[in-house]
Amino acid sequence: MCALLLIAPLDSFTMNVTRDFRIAIADDHPVIRHAVITALSGIPGFKVDAVANSGSALLELLSQGNWDLIITDLVMSAVSNDIDGLALIARLRKLYPGIPVVVLTMLNNDDVLIRLSHSGVAGIVDKSEGIEEFCSVARQVIIERRPHFSAKIRSRLQFRPGGSEEARSKPVLTKKELEVLRLFASGASLTDISRQVNRSISTVATQKSTAMKKLKLQTNADLVKYAQVNGLI
Repeated sequence: MCALLLIAPLDSFTMNVTRDFRIAIADDHPVIRHAVITALSGIPGFKVDAVANSGSALLELLSQGNWDLIITDLVMSAVSNDIDGLALIARLRKLYPGIPVVVLTMLNNDDVLIRLSHSGVAGIVDKSEGIEEFCSVARQVIIERRPHFSAKIRSRLQFRPGGSEEARSKPVLTKKELEVLRLFASGASLTDISRQVNRSISTVATQKSTAMKKLKLQTNADLVKYAQVNGLI
């Protein structure tokens, strides 16, 4: 994953607040975690009180207190077979519906981005964007209490190429097909995936095959390369 770029001062985000906003963050890359903590610590009233390197660690930390904002990477690989991706977002939205979630990502896949934008998250930021954009999203989400996607994410969602506007708003793969594709590309066997998602091996195999046909992928190597290029693993 590319590091969040530190390219702008935080002076423009100075504000008056009456209490500290407690923030929990999760990312499997130390450089990203440090950049996020540094950025948020520069905003008066923002306090990072929990830092995790995996989805399960984040869920454990969240259970130990009250929070105002959750910031998490979408794809984390610090712990094998750990919860992340859209499954983690769904779990966060179910367990903590009142806490806004901001997602940091390097996704190149528009299908996943569309699903993420429809998942109830309060913000999405591309990691290639500057720290000023990240702080702007965090500030609007937590202070103004409204969803906000970064400039690059908004542009991608608005100008997705191909087909009608309605077609552009719909992902090519189903949620289950995407889940199987990502797990397989991460190194899990069909048997492992079957156990993890609680589906039969034949169902998992069919979902993998269907996903490959939709994406016009011929081999397992093509599938893995697709997942790598599109930031799914």
